[in-house]
Amino acid sequence: MLIRKLQFNIDYFHILTFREQYKEIISPYFSFENLSYEIENENTIHERIRLVFNNEKIALFIRKEGISIVFEGDVTELKDQNGVMKPFWDIFERIKDFQGYSKSHRHSIVVHSVELLEQEKYEEILKTPPYLVLNPFKNLTDFACVYESKSQESEYRFHFGAYSNVDLNRHDLSPFKTKHNSDLKDGTGLLIRCEIKKAEKNPGFGKFKSLLNEAEKICTEYKLST
Repeated sequence: MLIRKLQFNIDYFHILTFREQYKEIISPYFSFENLSYEIENENTIHERIRLVFNNEKIALFIRKEGISIVFEGDVTELKDQNGVMKPFWDIFERIKDFQGYSKSHRHSIVVHSVELLEQEKYEEILKTPPYLVLNPFKNLTDFACVYESKSQESEYRFHFGAYSNVDLNRHDLSPFKTKHNSDLKDGTGLLIRCEIKKAEKNPGFGKFKSLLNEAEKICTEYKLST
């Protein structure tokens, strides 16, 4: 199934001086074309900023306890350290130099995949949903199954179900309105939401790629049994 949207997060212990330090490291990015931003909780200890690089189809969320990136498009673009993710990694490296930074403790990834189906096939699946020996209703409008797993170092949450136009907004699958996801509008099919969380003291590009490869493998190998 094709990955449509990705979010990657690095969580670190709270930086109490974050509000006084972060503006210096993000100021060079205001020269980028088609950049927009929003500051939340301004002038409080919880102040944070969202930077949206519309040309690169990424959004960065930078806060005192973590940094996140949201991307819409072909995830192979993220496997180049000097590609569209470069601002994310550059800013994270600068954050690690903050006086109040101690260490990271976790990184995580969330991917959304969609496989579009012809309406007839989609309706057949709704009439005879998987996972249930007996369908309690004659006609379904949706279904989903969630699997969760947890070990000492990792947590997994795997959501597999029907996709309809409602999910386009429910999961915000096209935040940048790209051609990559233009076919999702008014489409029907199957949806995967895969989330992986792992304890990590030293997150970096190589470990991000390992997480992404693991998420891709899950989305590719696990299919609906009808």
